[in-house]
Amino acid sequence: MAESSDSGSVLSLQTDTAAEKKSEEEKRFYALYSFNAKRGHGADDPASPESGGDTEEGSTCLSVAATNLAAHTETDLRKSLSYKLLSKTRPYGEGHVFSVGLSFTDSISTSASCYYCILKSSSDSLGFDHVTQDGVAEAGGDNDCQEFVVCFISFLESSLDLFRTELDEYSQGLTPLLDKEPLVPRSSSGGNLDSLNNASSNTSAEATQPKELSQLGAGIQSYLEQWPPVVLGFLTRTLQCMGPEIQQLIYAALLNANLQVSGASAQLEQDIKKFFQCCSLSGLLEKPQSDNTSSLTSLDNCDQWQLQPVVVSVTVKDGTASFEKTYSCQFCKNVTDKLMAQDQSNVTNIRDFLESIKLAFAHNLNKLKRFLGQAEVDFYVLYRALSYLRKCGCGELLLRYVKLDASSETLSVVSVLETFIKEMKQTLS
Repeated sequence: MAESSDSGSVLSLQTDTAAEKKSEEEKRFYALYSFNAKRGHGADDPASPESGGDTEEGSTCLSVAATNLAAHTETDLRKSLSYKLLSKTRPYGEGHVFSVGLSFTDSISTSASCYYCILKSSSDSLGFDHVTQDGVAEAGGDNDCQEFVVCFISFLESSLDLFRTELDEYSQGLTPLLDKEPLVPRSSSGGNLDSLNNASSNTSAEATQPKELSQLGAGIQSYLEQWPPVVLGFLTRTLQCMGPEIQQLIYAALLNANLQVSGASAQLEQDIKKFFQCCSLSGLLEKPQSDNTSSLTSLDNCDQWQLQPVVVSVTVKDGTASFEKTYSCQFCKNVTDKLMAQDQSNVTNIRDFLESIKLAFAHNLNKLKRFLGQAEVDFYVLYRALSYLRKCGCGELLLRYVKLDASSETLSVVSVLETFIKEMKQTLS
């Protein structure tokens, strides 16, 4: 009886887990609109005061091209989106994230995180009818190009703002598909919103009837549907592949190394590099690395190892990653332990934690810089700097960053510390 009961519990747990995963997938949606803003003489400059398109209510026309939202939810989204487009300048390819209350069910309004981005197709008039906020169809005029607004919506307790860079890149990847595929021909009934989510199953009828606005090429439809696993899922897939070895990937990112991946599928290699970029501080290094090379070479006793490109190689075999060379770093080990303890399916928490890692490292770096600056005139602070390097768990990494933008006086202090550490045969990991 006990074995039967245990078996039933396991099956029930597996069913609940599968249902929960499916439920999460059902809470992420997309919407693609053709977009037409009636502008005045200042149309070339969306922020221009002469442009009448941004000031007249209802002058922004959105027409649904594709969506998997329910009709009433899509209507709410379109109204909120219209106000956003009217009130802000509209740079192409640069996304925005906002929270909006949408009716997830017929009777319940839920807060959702919405990302939207305006795209420009180079194709001439693609033949969309435009639908105003009131659902009235308008004939679209011929334009030199067609504008689109792509939206990604999440009803989960998350913020898409953390993934804005990835969403921008993914949205821009839609433009070639919009340029390549013929979309929707004009039809007199194109503005009927009730038909947006009803695709005909009768192929012979489809051949004789005009296409509805929601019917796009298969390539575009598939691309829109895949946004959650591509944009968000790379964090989970990388953690599952790396396991505890994620410590080495984080270290490589903080080291600003050149990452080489072998043995992985194209998708997994892209996932690993995206995760690596999430942890990277390359933006912090670029300017100092180019501007301060001369100050480093002016000191004969200053190692230049920090200027040499470090290559970190990772090999994936049978879905498991291993590194050619491993590094010891207590800071990375501590954050890895905390990272592995988190729910690996909660991509928002994972991304938020990765951002906190960079903030913590930057805090350590600023603290060390203060010590080194004071140590130029205070030997007691020099000892405090040494103690801090021993205890922080990432002393070697911090010294690497310090050397990139330090003054000659600070570099002299660093040289004294490194000489002492070497003579005492101590390590800073």
